Amino acid sequence: MDKQDLKRISAEIEKENVHFANKTFLDNLTLPSKIIGREKKAKELVRFLLGYKQGLVVPFVSVYGRSGSGKSTIVKFVCENLSEDISYVFVNLRKARTVFGCANLILTELGQPSLKSAQGINTAIERISDTIEQDLKKKKNITKLFILVLDEFDVLLHDKRGKPSDFIYKLLVMEEKLREKGYLICIISISNNVIADYEIDDRVKSRIGTSEVFFEPYTRQDVLAILKDRAAKAFSQPIDSIVLNIAQTRARMNTEMPEGLLTC
Repeated sequence: MDKQDLKRISAEIEKENVHFANKTFLDNLTLPSKIIGREKKAKELVRFLLGYKQGLVVPFVSVYGRSGSGKSTIVKFVCENLSEDISYVFVNLRKARTVFGCANLILTELGQPSLKSAQGINTAIERISDTIEQDLKKKKNITKLFILVLDEFDVLLHDKRGKPSDFIYKLLVMEEKLREKGYLICIISISNNVIADYEIDDRVKSRIGTSEVFFEPYTRQDVLAILKDRAAKAFSQPIDSIVLNIAQTRARMNTEMPEGLLTC
């Protein structure tokens, strides 16, 4: 292949792209401007969070359900659009293999360098707390609630050697100490299973409480509505309803579908 061949290939691809109006709407990582089929779940989540306006918010919200049910997308959408005086950090723990790895991922999303394992989990918690506090001090007249979102929370709970219960407990204690200083903090976990299914210390369970949002699978009607909306925005020509129905059937059968695909 030479440069001329590459130009020819590029020209062929450009001709193919004429069928698309805006490929952005095919991107699973793009946060949607509106949500279909999840208003009830958004309402449940908002109910837990809005207490900050009266000076109180639940310390921990567990969001769980099957893969592809829109959990991460809804949480991001609510955190991003609920109010201008809310700030949040979204941490995907999938890449972590240990509890200490989870702590480092949180630090990374907070804009801090990773720590070495020899520095210990207590140092990591202190660094997380100090970073959040410093950030809120800078935004004292802007941010009234800080939300720490921990996606793929299951990863943390699978590390038995790293004592996940102890780590969660330390995060909750950190949260309490920050509240004593006047900063409202809420932790949202996102996982495939309810936290009660895992071995967690009673001291952690008592602090977490029962603030849960369960995402059931999308209905057939929801999936079809989502696909129609995305197709109308992404393609330059209308997509036949037969094609959309076939896509809907396959989407419902695929339980491992990326969460963003079924939201729009």
